[in-house]
Amino acid sequence: MFKSLKFLLNYAEFISGSTSMPNCEYCRQPATLTKEHLWPASLHKRLYAINQQTKNIFWLSRLQRDIPNEPQIRDVCAPCNNVTLSKLDDYICKLFDSTFKNIVERHAELVFEYDYHLLKRWLLKMSYNSARIHNSPDRGALECVLPYILGTDLRMGRSIQLFVQLVHPQEISEIEANKDGDPQKKILVEPSIHRLGHVIFRAHGVGQKTLRAIHLRSYTFYLAYWQPNGGRAEQNDFAEVFNLGMPGVQLLRPSDQKVKLFCDGIGAWDSLKDARNARFSSEVDA
Repeated sequence: MFKSLKFLLNYAEFISGSTSMPNCEYCRQPATLTKEHLWPASLHKRLYAINQQTKNIFWLSRLQRDIPNEPQIRDVCAPCNNVTLSKLDDYICKLFDSTFKNIVERHAELVFEYDYHLLKRWLLKMSYNSARIHNSPDRGALECVLPYILGTDLRMGRSIQLFVQLVHPQEISEIEANKDGDPQKKILVEPSIHRLGHVIFRAHGVGQKTLRAIHLRSYTFYLAYWQPNGGRAEQNDFAEVFNLGMPGVQLLRPSDQKVKLFCDGIGAWDSLKDARNARFSSEVDA
């Protein structure tokens, strides 16, 4: 009886043309929705291969533990998922093959070549996926730049600054990584994995700002949100203070295609430890 009633209701909606479909979280159009992985499968395959990794491990901050399967969301239409966003994934995989696969040694100097908009749109896409999974406070800010992520309005990207910093391998005592370890034994921690989440930057006399951080092996990218159509002065002031407080950080600009980087920022262990404790901050005098 209940199945028959449900069929009649669905049929009535179909006849009247009032059948409702959920909206895609990117284009906001009614559509049949597909599954979206937090990290692109093609990128993960490259990471696992270069790390000789056979076991899937994902750190979920809201649970404060590793999980065996990657978080997924099912709220993206096929055209967005398989066409528009897939092109961004293709670009980042090419960048992984040419650049991110390499672990950068401390004090090394290099030139990082990039396509500003493809890189930033992909980083924002990753941040938006993460924000929906975790119901993060920056979800609203990311929703404001959906046309930029989709590539339909590049001007909207002006409200978000993009910075890059190199993370270097770091030697620590074994007991730091494992409470049962040997305090006399040293181990080398390399920035070999991919992560994303929030960091807090504090500047004395200025206050604090919450940023997004996306870690791609030795490369850490920071996204700083600002009000759409806001002035440039506040962004310029922040960039100056941020550069002072974060060794080796460089602001990326849409007018450039390359930037010279010096690897003397945060160590891999400090970066991982602080991120998992959600306690990262950088104190500088303004």
